[in-house]
Amino acid sequence: MAIRSSAGTGVIVSLVVFVLATVFLLVLSIVFYASGRAQKEETGNLVKAFDVYATKNERSNDTIADLVAKADSSSQSVVSYLYSELEERNRILTGNKNAKLEEIRAAFRETMSANSSLALTVDTLNRGLDSRQAEVDSYLFELASAKSAIKSLEDQLDVLSQSKADEVELVKSEWEDVQNQSIKLNSEVNTLFTSRKERGEDVRSFLEEIIVDLEEELQNSREENAQQASDLKGLRQQRDIGELYKTDPSLLVDGIVIGVENDNRVSINRGLQDKIRLGMSFEVYDRANQLQEDSEGNMPAGKASIEVVEVGETTSFAKVKRSTPNQPILKNNILVNAIYDPNYSFSFLVHGVFDADGDGNPETTNDFIKNRIKRWGGVVVEDNGQLPGDLDFLVLGIAPREPLSKLPMGASIALEENFNRKQARYQNYIRLLEKARDADVPVLTANRLQILTGQKTR
Repeated sequence: MAIRSSAGTGVIVSLVVFVLATVFLLVLSIVFYASGRAQKEETGNLVKAFDVYATKNERSNDTIADLVAKADSSSQSVVSYLYSELEERNRILTGNKNAKLEEIRAAFRETMSANSSLALTVDTLNRGLDSRQAEVDSYLFELASAKSAIKSLEDQLDVLSQSKADEVELVKSEWEDVQNQSIKLNSEVNTLFTSRKERGEDVRSFLEEIIVDLEEELQNSREENAQQASDLKGLRQQRDIGELYKTDPSLLVDGIVIGVENDNRVSINRGLQDKIRLGMSFEVYDRANQLQEDSEGNMPAGKASIEVVEVGETTSFAKVKRSTPNQPILKNNILVNAIYDPNYSFSFLVHGVFDADGDGNPETTNDFIKNRIKRWGGVVVEDNGQLPGDLDFLVLGIAPREPLSKLPMGASIALEENFNRKQARYQNYIRLLEKARDADVPVLTANRLQILTGQKTR
């Protein structure tokens, strides 16, 4: 019995130990289970929190791995690394590291299209800038070329200026030599005349009395001796002067007769609209082909001359100043006035003297001719010895005679001045005539002007 009790006690102890161990294991299992479940829930929460920053698929992406490596190399978290990158980029774009996306878009809205990137826009602007820079470089090159050309021209101008200065100095030097020689010669001449003055004084007094008496007679004699030659030359010149500019006869027709009231009054087809003025006169011809010079270069007078006495808007009335027997004025007869033109104002250069009243004595001035031209619509240009390029007519007065080729020995001052005036008058007349011929400018002599303006009363 004692042995059986001992064995039972051991079994009981073992059983108790087993039960306690089982309970302990159960409790421990329950504790570990509870702890594992909490850890699993915490792990799930961490994964969910991490997915907010990067999903599982994104974490396996090479770009994310590259960002992680860069953040690790800079001892930063990925978020810190990305945030610093974002701030730096914002600062570069706008100058403000905390700029929002809408602020960046607003800042670049005017320079960037909806579907274009900022880099593409900047690249386009850079290409445009390069193109403008190329244009500027081209302009700078052209400017440099122009400056070089200007410098070359300035150098040439300096060379020419120096050359001209050298020529001037040379001329001055030569002129000084001439003056010195002239002074020396004058001194020698004065010395010579001083030595002879006393010896020739008596002879001079005697001869001066004779010269004074014979001077005018000698001059008249020489003028008479040269008269025939001068007249012959004058006739030849008169013939040349008569060879006037040949104008188309139709251009000289300035109007027509549209009605004949009686022998003393006619109507014409020109009025205020055609610049007709009271007192204007016309020469009347039957036909335009009558406006031709004869073999001697003279222009024939018309069959009548008329003067405007009443001016209308489009027509006018004129009285007959001169008529030819048996040649009445008829309708459609043509009217001529060399000064007047209904559509154009001719320009005239008046030179020389004219015989206004036909008494053979020329007037002292030619103002009456100029005033008539102005009154009848012409333009008078200044007579300065030159022909303007746009001159229409040269009006020449009575042709002056050519003076003697030279003055007689011992001519007086008054005679010399008179000779010079005649010589200048003749030369100016011939020079203007020759220039008019060379330039094909029509020439109106005093006689021709009277005929072609209806002023001839014969």
